[in-house]
Amino acid sequence: MDRNNTFKLGDAIGAFLKGHHLEERFFEAILKADWRELMGDKVADKTNDISLEKGCLILYMSSAPLRQQLRLKQSRMIDYLNQKIGRGREPIRKVLIR
Repeated sequence: MDRNNTFKLGDAIGAFLKGHHLEERFFEAILKADWRELMGDKVADKTNDISLEKGCLILYMSSAPLRQQLRLKQSRMIDYLNQKIGRGREPIRKVLIR
């Protein structure tokens, strides 16, 4: 194999996901699978659903006080989640909490 045509596996998978418009679904799946580990038991227990649409993380919460706390910490949450799951990208640009 010619060395000029080599790719890192992660780069090849990333290119495939992006080329097939699956990158956002990939990040959404990571968020759903790791939500308890990322945000802790308190937040995970009160989260009804998570979706990622066009860079907007949509959280459906069952607790109004927790919803308000998360709204106040949105920018920190975006930075934290992008750092943890982003793999050098910023899949989350804003958060909508319902």
